Amino acid sequence: MPIRLTPLIDVVFILLLFFMLSSRMEPMGLLELETPAPQAASEPNQEPAELHLTDSGLEWNGSRVDPDGARTRLTGYSGDTVILKTSPSTPLGEFTRWLGHIESAGLNPAWKRNQKDAGEAP
Repeated sequence: MPIRLTPLIDVVFILLLFFMLSSRMEPMGLLELETPAPQAASEPNQEPAELHLTDSGLEWNGSRVDPDGARTRLTGYSGDTVILKTSPSTPLGEFTRWLGHIESAGLNPAWKRNQKDAGEAP
C-alpha cells in the first residue's frame, strides 16, 4: 500500500501556519536605562540615591523603608538620578513597577545589579 502524501502535506502546512502566526517577527520593546556617569565635574558632591529591591523588602540609601515611604522619598528627592539596585531573584514585574515610579517622579533611572547576590560569572 503506497503512502499518501496529501495528509502529510496538510499537517505540515497547518504546523507552518501555527508557528508563523504565533511567533513575533520583531523583538519586544527594548528598555533603555541611563547608567550613572563616573563623577561629573559640575556636581562633585551630588551622588545619586539608591533604591534597592531586596528579597525582604525595599532599602533607600541603605535604610529599610516600606513601599509608601519609598514613593514619598522619590517624590521629595532633590537630585536627578536614582540607581535601582536588584538581585538576580528580583521579579521583572517588581523591577518595572519601581522603574515606573522613578520615571513618574521626574527622575532619571539607572540600573545596577547587586554584585553580592550575582555570584560568579560563568
